[in-house]
Amino acid sequence: MSASRESASLSRRSLLALGGAAGAAGIASTVLSAPPAWASAPPGNTVPGLRADHGRASDELRALEAATSVTIGVVALPVGRGGGADRGADRRAERRAFRYRAADLFPMCSLFKPLAAAALVRARGYDDAYWSTPIPFTDADVVRDSIVLGTMRPQQATPEQLADAAIRYSDNTAGNLLLRELGGPAAITAFATELGATHTRLDRWEPDLNEARPGDVRDTTTPDDIARLYSALLLEDAAGVLASSRLREWMLRNTTSGARMRAGLTAPYELADKTGGGEYGVVNDAGVLWRPGLDPITLVILTRTDRFDAVRNNQVVAEATRIVVGR
Repeated sequence: MSASRESASLSRRSLLALGGAAGAAGIASTVLSAPPAWASAPPGNTVPGLRADHGRASDELRALEAATSVTIGVVALPVGRGGGADRGADRRAERRAFRYRAADLFPMCSLFKPLAAAALVRARGYDDAYWSTPIPFTDADVVRDSIVLGTMRPQQATPEQLADAAIRYSDNTAGNLLLRELGGPAAITAFATELGATHTRLDRWEPDLNEARPGDVRDTTTPDDIARLYSALLLEDAAGVLASSRLREWMLRNTTSGARMRAGLTAPYELADKTGGGEYGVVNDAGVLWRPGLDPITLVILTRTDRFDAVRNNQVVAEATRIVVGR
């Protein structure tokens, strides 16, 4: 590594450790002013739009972990244009996927909300009366981080409004009311298992499910599982065509990822994603990324720490996005 390149890398890591606005500006001006060295990687087993040098990307993620004291799990899964229809193409893309701590357990936090909405659309999606009938709730139902339902008057919301608030604004009360419609958190575990995600479980309600205590297996998932679930639901119609269509609509208009994945991407792109956050500084983001002329990529970035006083560092997700898929 040249002296100038090493200096830029060290500057980026030190600024990320601070996690402030000055850090973001320093990263942009010091490191991202030119295309990454791997942008012109030769064709072959590479995936356009996904970093070719997996070993170097893993090294950079390890450096990012060391600089920020955050453990990071990543899956970047290319998906054939058939969205699951061309199994051969999907298997080839699977072999070229990028994985880093992909089988490790991480707190799931609000990433369960698209699963809840998908399960409900699959069960009741064509019942127009159900989706337009308000469901009442009370002050006792309202929990913290409920930007939509916390101020809603009268206290009632249709299933359509609940799904929109839960996914686009990560409203916790809306998430709980979706869970109540499904019969509770265990319904998410069963739904995930049905779709092949056997290391995903939801045990508690909002906000307790965001406790994220190290070593606690409750309310956890893996990057591999979330990639499997979001790919299946958004691209393969695993819960039906209507569920896939509705999830795309809600997640493409997500309002909460501006400082996470979206901060690590350069237009033009479309991203259908869901964020999550918890105690111990947990910040998550996962979804499907479309860029012109390229196959979609399911991208999952999960984090955890061992420190209760850790603050949420959104720049970790933004930088991990840059490392894996580039600008």
